[in-house]
Amino acid sequence: MADRARRRATGLDRRARAGLLLLVSILIAVAAAVGVSSASASRAPGPEPNFATDVVSPRPCAYDSHDPYEKHFYHAEGWRGPNYVRYPGACQRLRFAYGPILVKPGQNDVLVTPVTIDKPDRDGYITRFKPNLMRPDGTVPPVEQVHLHHGTWLSEPSYGSGPFFAAGEEKTIAPFPRGYGMPIKKADQWQLLYMVHSAVPNTMQVYITYDVDFIPKEKAANWHIKPAYPVWLDVRPSGYPVFNVQRKFGHKGTCTWPSQECASFDPWGNKFIGQGKPGNGSGTDLQLPKAGDSLGDIKNFRGGTLIGIGGHVHPGGIQNDIDLVRPKGELVTTRRGHRTVTKREYRTRIYNGIARYWRYDNPSKWGGPPDSWDFSMSVEGLPRWGVRVKPGDRLRSNATYDTTRLASYEDMGISVTLLAPDQPNGKPNAPGLDPFRAKRNYSTRCSTGPARGRLCMYPIVTHGHYPENGNHSGPGGKWTGTAGAPTGHVSIADFQYTPGDLGQRSTFGIPRVRLGTDLSFTNIEGNAIYHTVTA
Repeated sequence: MADRARRRATGLDRRARAGLLLLVSILIAVAAAVGVSSASASRAPGPEPNFATDVVSPRPCAYDSHDPYEKHFYHAEGWRGPNYVRYPGACQRLRFAYGPILVKPGQNDVLVTPVTIDKPDRDGYITRFKPNLMRPDGTVPPVEQVHLHHGTWLSEPSYGSGPFFAAGEEKTIAPFPRGYGMPIKKADQWQLLYMVHSAVPNTMQVYITYDVDFIPKEKAANWHIKPAYPVWLDVRPSGYPVFNVQRKFGHKGTCTWPSQECASFDPWGNKFIGQGKPGNGSGTDLQLPKAGDSLGDIKNFRGGTLIGIGGHVHPGGIQNDIDLVRPKGELVTTRRGHRTVTKREYRTRIYNGIARYWRYDNPSKWGGPPDSWDFSMSVEGLPRWGVRVKPGDRLRSNATYDTTRLASYEDMGISVTLLAPDQPNGKPNAPGLDPFRAKRNYSTRCSTGPARGRLCMYPIVTHGHYPENGNHSGPGGKWTGTAGAPTGHVSIADFQYTPGDLGQRSTFGIPRVRLGTDLSFTNIEGNAIYHTVTA
């Protein structure tokens, strides 16, 4: 994929923001004078008036959708319905937007340099993060026209290890468990790396939006908010962390990378581990600091508790696989029949980040094909799940993809976990269990994990089916057309395929390709316009 994306303008500077705040204050006064309710204002992308101080009445951190999966998180945390306001009187929901992004026809650019973006301009805690892609009028475009293929949010300085949030077509929401938040400071800088895909021949404008639940520092103490920091886990840590998965690789219809060989070559046509070469048989490790060392804003690390985790895969992805590896191991005693067996274990699974593909015939249920845009990622966290970690532990990542329906290229396998560090005296700041000895519960009904001495291992999605993902395409109506000439090559120009364009079938017929032969595509549009020919 070409890396020609340029750094874009970053929006309003501080003086402009100050002027904007004054303008907003005047508009509010005028609106009040003529009886206009501020609640009726559109939630279209735009500058967030409360980014630095409360200019308008703060929007509460409440359940504001009709999604039962979102509602589950509010209910499980013990907030009071029907509005399920989180941290009432302290937390406010802020909407930030980056843009407008001018999306060119067929755009598939990778932003190679992060852009600076807006954030809460005061000290406090982030307790929820929800991404989206919107038009200027606030509507969400259909995914088959344009979508956020992936976005990565970073901070300077880093809060933990690497970026603190990521999202793609699945738009996973990050709700921090009750009582925990990511500490941020006024002086911090947020940055964004993104890739927006366009599949239409016209230019458009879009915004990347991110709703942030924020508690100012002076109000956090009343709710006893404890810090939790992001730990970035990536199967291919690099500037563009992608890999290929092709059919006939792996085992029984799936392939797990980098443990297994999943393709004949990597996205650059080279041979690499698991890409034209054997897999490494293990995965990609991130090692936690030694006792006393630092990890981002965590100083003097003494261990901690993983209180939440979520993953990101591309269409075709089955799940993120995260194991905890302890270099010195743990003696684990199990019962086999009438006897007990004690064995030193070095590795144990802590997270199966399953992608749930929504059914075409009933999008309220999962079970759809694993090559669809229409999916949600499942996550774990307190009170269902909490994993104790020690200094020097390793978090091992793999990503499993389907190989029965398609070959998928430039795939990803990323997870972000939230680490609540122990106090300097070693006392935990969060409940959790030793994953080597903890009882596992794989039931869908498991709701209280560490409090009852077990890990709930059945992850739950953060949201249900989104309407913008509802056009699944596929055959419809009667197919008409005569057989055309045989071919082994298709040229693409002006968003038309020759031979084989649907608009030409009545004139030239349907081109034929001999079974077992290669079919090559040539993009005559140039490198600035991309076309998908594998999906």
